[in-house]
Amino acid sequence: QKVGKSLVVIPYWLADTTFEDRKPVILDPGLTFGTGAHPSTQMVMEQMEALPLTGARCLDLGSGSGILSIVALRLGAKQAIGVDIDPKAEDIARENAAYNGFEDSVFTAVTGNVLGDRQLMAQLSKNRYDLVLVNIVADVIIALAPVLKNFLNEKSVLLLSGILDTRLSQVVQALNNAGITVEQICQKEEWRCIRGRRTEK
Repeated sequence: QKVGKSLVVIPYWLADTTFEDRKPVILDPGLTFGTGAHPSTQMVMEQMEALPLTGARCLDLGSGSGILSIVALRLGAKQAIGVDIDPKAEDIARENAAYNGFEDSVFTAVTGNVLGDRQLMAQLSKNRYDLVLVNIVADVIIALAPVLKNFLNEKSVLLLSGILDTRLSQVVQALNNAGITVEQICQKEEWRCIRGRRTEK
């Protein structure tokens, strides 16, 4: 599955195959936590390609298979943390990171809910991240909106996807209310992806 200008998602049994000049993102496609085929995931990957990610620190909320964290690392990020409420996702994401050669010191998989776990929230919000990714669904993004600023500084990039066009206005309103400025909205089919930043005071 070629995505964007420089990425290709491939199954782990083709890990040794070269695909032109594209950066490989190796996954176990037998799992249902995100394979790169969905428009919402592809939009985030394409947005990430355009960012200067060399040396960046990334936080991936709702990380599933870990695909977006792996893409960030493949594009030059130095560290990624993937958080998901499903404990199975933690194991899957760690396994996929290993397929790509990323050790625990580079990719950290965590099980938890930042909205319901104060300790996890405190731990994650000690730092500000260069890139924060949220590829879930509109209802969860709206619920997360009030806490997203805790992970962002003035230069951080926030990418939000998994938003149906019918829910876009609600998500944008929730972000504005939470002090996040929407800079760009892109679309594929009925899906929307938002690029935002922390609103400067």
